[in-house]
Amino acid sequence: MTINHISRLKQAEQIIHDYGRLLGETTSAAYAHPGSLLPHSKDQIKDAIQLILTEIGQDNIEVKNSLIEAYVLLGKFISEDDAAILEKGRIALETGSADNNFIQDADQATKIINSIKLEMENLMEDLRMFVS
Repeated sequence: MTINHISRLKQAEQIIHDYGRLLGETTSAAYAHPGSLLPHSKDQIKDAIQLILTEIGQDNIEVKNSLIEAYVLLGKFISEDDAAILEKGRIALETGSADNNFIQDADQATKIINSIKLEMENLMEDLRMFVS
């Protein structure tokens, strides 16, 4: 291993550690979280997880599965605007208000939730080579 590769691995471990801490602090029941909460960019986190996945062996199934789950959960981190719309939709559902604003908020929230699901499926597809 070169010094550069070792440095990249240490940096990847730190990025994953920071992201893991955030995942531990957020509620898994939430549909989404604002992307601004991420300690690093989505691309940096993806690259770090992919790098570590290439380095760990088949014996580390639990670690591998945790990294895959963390990778897919990146799909739940969305723009501030979309997070605000989801929150409005959640409040509308809780209050049971059936006016036009409720219908618009609920419709927008449903579209965002569907896009999150699609993003998570795409992220899982990104990792096919690591899963097999």
